[in-house]
Amino acid sequence: MLTLTLAVLPLTACGSDGDRPARACPAGTPIGSSAALTPYPGPAGWIQGATWSPTADVRGDLRRMRDGHAIDTVNVYGLETWSRSRLDEFFTALASLRMRAVVRLEAYDPATFAFRPEDAAEVLDRHRELLTYVRDKPVAYLALNMPVDDPRVQARLGGVNSELSARRQVAYAKELVALVRPYAGPVPVFVGLFYGWDGSYRIPSYRDSGADGYVLTSYSYPGGRVPPAGSSAEELIDAPRLRSAADRAVAAQPGAPIVVEYGFQTLAAHDAMPDQTAGLVADVTAKRAALHATTHFYCSRYPAVIGTTYFGYNVFKEEGDPPRTLDYGLTKPPPETPRPTPGDR
Repeated sequence: MLTLTLAVLPLTACGSDGDRPARACPAGTPIGSSAALTPYPGPAGWIQGATWSPTADVRGDLRRMRDGHAIDTVNVYGLETWSRSRLDEFFTALASLRMRAVVRLEAYDPATFAFRPEDAAEVLDRHRELLTYVRDKPVAYLALNMPVDDPRVQARLGGVNSELSARRQVAYAKELVALVRPYAGPVPVFVGLFYGWDGSYRIPSYRDSGADGYVLTSYSYPGGRVPPAGSSAEELIDAPRLRSAADRAVAAQPGAPIVVEYGFQTLAAHDAMPDQTAGLVADVTAKRAALHATTHFYCSRYPAVIGTTYFGYNVFKEEGDPPRTLDYGLTKPPPETPRPTPGDR
């Protein structure tokens, strides 16, 4: 078991597992206002994360995440592009609020990437300055991207499920973990897991990579209907799909800690069915129930799951054709965010 420093949340799991301390699965009324949307009713001893879309009010946003939504871990994309002064502001605010960041090694060259050793070296070069900077900062874990869903990468390998792709992925994960390890210090290094939106990717085990843990991206999908409020937890969160992905992750990397990334959006935000249906439920009431049910699902069923990272705290992004603003956020959309109007196609 990892022994982590103050900058890293201890790795604990739901219930009692060997010498790990037992903890209660969070379930019930959210902290703060009853109107607050959050997967986290309160402190529960595991990673309670969410993706943050940066705003000018850094400290204010982070405080609201912590105090209004019980979020203690902040996931941010593109930190490697930030200026030193911007990084200083962010990490100073995190430290003062006793929060942590997820540092993502997400960027790569899509024109050439093919899970080769030289690709691992190129990814390290893109993030080397950031890794050096965050060495003594409050970081929960480093998240290493495995871009298996990029069709340009798949095309170079004969498809995501080809033998070449599987072999390259295993070697690449091992190479990148080894390259990153000297920069990580006491911070755990987690490798990304993604089995495809429909579960069709035959991703190999990365257990030989030497990673400290894994980040599983796993979204619910509606079945024959978009689940309304009052639906069973099984239907709201598409439990069979979540079980399939989590069971695969645990079996392929036995004994390793896992953080799950997921999100929910609502049909009520649209005048028609959106193209992107990942995490789609009927309305905000159903979304609130799904958030609580997802947290309880992982905590009560999977001791390996040490937390979740919700997508996202204030994320309202356009996807699909025609583009539609998807309301994954836990907050209200900003005034400038376009809202759908009846008949607008």
